[in-house]
Amino acid sequence: MGISAAFEIGKSGLKLFQVAAEVTSENIANVNTPGYSRQRVLFETAPPTTHNGFPLGTGVRVQVVERYYDSLLQKQLVNATATSGYNSTKSEVLQQIEPVFNEIAQEGLGTSITKFFNSWQDLSLNPTGQAERQAVLSRAQIMTDQFHYVSRTLSDAVTQLEESVTPQVNEINRLVEQIALLNGNIKNTELVSGNANEMRDQRDYMIRQLSEQLGVKFTENDDGTTDIYVTNDATGTQYDLVNGTQFGSVNAAGSPAVVTVTDYLGTTSPALDPTSATPFYSSDTAGGALWATLKMRDVTIPSYLAQVDALAAGIVTEVNTQHGLGFDLAGAGGGDFFAAAGTTAASIGLDPAITVATIAASGSATSTGDNSNAVAMAQLLNDTTTMGTATFSNYYNSLVAQVGLDVQTAKTVVTQDAAFMKQLTTLRDSQSGVSLDEELANLIQYQRSYQASAKLITTATEMMDVVINMMQ
Repeated sequence: MGISAAFEIGKSGLKLFQVAAEVTSENIANVNTPGYSRQRVLFETAPPTTHNGFPLGTGVRVQVVERYYDSLLQKQLVNATATSGYNSTKSEVLQQIEPVFNEIAQEGLGTSITKFFNSWQDLSLNPTGQAERQAVLSRAQIMTDQFHYVSRTLSDAVTQLEESVTPQVNEINRLVEQIALLNGNIKNTELVSGNANEMRDQRDYMIRQLSEQLGVKFTENDDGTTDIYVTNDATGTQYDLVNGTQFGSVNAAGSPAVVTVTDYLGTTSPALDPTSATPFYSSDTAGGALWATLKMRDVTIPSYLAQVDALAAGIVTEVNTQHGLGFDLAGAGGGDFFAAAGTTAASIGLDPAITVATIAASGSATSTGDNSNAVAMAQLLNDTTTMGTATFSNYYNSLVAQVGLDVQTAKTVVTQDAAFMKQLTTLRDSQSGVSLDEELANLIQYQRSYQASAKLITTATEMMDVVINMMQ
């Protein structure tokens, strides 16, 4: 082994510790980059040579620049993100519609129903009173306006959810395409022994973003690519949204939008229909934000609206029936109080023929001062047969309680999701996150090692000078 070998060893040290310092600098620069995994340089001894029958080292070389990555933790984060996406979307929508059922902050539908029937009780005290009769019409109008408000608010929420489907689908398709593109870049880079760690981090982060929008699963391949797929829980059929560098799409067509998945081979799935007896996702929380949007649009809010419609239909039917048994101020039989065709919250309204004079408060055609029908109308409020086994008020209060419970449960679940996501994120940061203290210590270590390698070259140079001077 000659002096030239010392030069080579020193040179290899300079190169290696320069690379190590660059990797450390990359870690420090990306300390706040979302999804970034810290990297480290692994060293190994360079292949030795033999001199006079003895093996002699030739320095050091870079074995690999690896990133701190846990595939199991990535799967947990993907699953947890899908759950969080579903629950967060559900909670946001429920909180948007909650105020319409708030009977404390404002006079809502429940209060207007009670006051409508109480106005009949007031009328029974003075059946011919113009003020009392006008009050009945006024309270009826207020009640119908409240029905319209609740119906319009719920319908608007459904419309907003419908309008959000296409943007969500577009974002999903953008992420799918980007993941496939990164797959190709990673594969090509690593085929020529390049370092694709940063691209792997970007792809993994995009997979987590995708899972927040749509419940997906993934498989990591030996060539560096990752396949993304969704599974129809009802049939077990798998649809590959990303297969290597090829990708499919999520589609939304029609109004209301019907969402399907088309895999990279062009096979289209059944509709992602949460109303189906065999839904695509058997566990709602596995479907992400898009599934929550569809579930709220097609199931949850329509169920609330159906109950409000049933209440409106019950009131129209019972009030019209009882009103038809009475007589107005002229002794004529009572007609419909509400328009017979208005049996939904959106369509309920007063009958065009109803006036102060045609209100049928009397139970006798010959006695305008009789109040028996007004009393009977007032008693409808407490009739337990009107809505199955519940009164009008109890039926509505049950709906309000259901909405309140749904909202509170959703908030609680979101809080739990946040705590779980924080735990997983903290765990990932402890393994893959950048520690500035550790990186600065490494930087000093590599700096000293670089200086030592440079000193080795300086020493070899001085030795070479001595030899040259001896020859002169």
